[in-house]
Amino acid sequence: MNLIGKIRERVEEFLRQTYRSIKGLTPQQVDYLSSSSGKRIRALLLFALGKILNCEEEPLIKLGAAVELIHSASLYHDDIIDEAEERRGLKSAHLVFGTDQAVILGDLLYIKAISIATQFKNMRVIEAMAEEVEGMISGEMDESLNLFREDLSEEDYFRIINGKTARLFVLSASLPAILKGDQRAERKSKELGEKFGMAFQILDDVADIVLDREKLKKPTLSDLREGKLSLPYIYYLEEGGRFSEDIREFFRTRKPIDFELVRSDVIKSGAAEKALGVMEKYLNRAREILNSFPPSPWRDVIMEHLDLRGLYGI
Repeated sequence: MNLIGKIRERVEEFLRQTYRSIKGLTPQQVDYLSSSSGKRIRALLLFALGKILNCEEEPLIKLGAAVELIHSASLYHDDIIDEAEERRGLKSAHLVFGTDQAVILGDLLYIKAISIATQFKNMRVIEAMAEEVEGMISGEMDESLNLFREDLSEEDYFRIINGKTARLFVLSASLPAILKGDQRAERKSKELGEKFGMAFQILDDVADIVLDREKLKKPTLSDLREGKLSLPYIYYLEEGGRFSEDIREFFRTRKPIDFELVRSDVIKSGAAEKALGVMEKYLNRAREILNSFPPSPWRDVIMEHLDLRGLYGI
């Protein structure tokens, strides 16, 4: 197992222990949570930056797991709102346990993440978690209030993803510096996390269009079906793509359209590639910030993960 695999496994083991410790969960729920693991990019970012700053490893594993708990909680709630049927290759929690239990499950994960943070007896850690999670949830509300808006602008889109996605990357990146009490490193880490998070969401939105269901491990074209005008669609509409009026009509009436035809033309138009160009600008700024940290094998680990197109095969 390589270095990244070992760190990911340590996070997974701590998460498995955490699930077993949560009062009220059934064995089936514990098994479901333990089976639902992603790439853990947020935890890996936190750990690697912590190592660059010479933090002890155990707090980094615990805080990385706490951030992943927050992320999982948000996904369970999102899947209920979006009526999603699949997540990370598994049937969505609300379809397995029912909506009520899925909501409570998400709530328990949020609370457990806060409980882990309190163990450090560091008010700045708790304040940062509260601030960034509030920003994340506000971003999710912002997105919800702007569904099926055919006039959504680039500015609107960037504001929404800065909240719903980038805030949790900001938290992941900045927690090690907060632990160390290094304000200069904290400022740099926050910007690094923000740029990485923005790029990550743009990639996710492009992947929803250009990847197939097997690679994506969830249904494709979810954004358009759910009324989310992501960056490729914004560019497609601005450039007067062939099916622009079909998308607008769908947003106005909710009458089904041929999503596969739309997908094909969005790709052919270059709108998805244009969005990836914006993603690369965010990643380039993240690389610049990363290079201002001391040389370290862990800096190389983060740099490798900043090659998002390579990691996701896009």
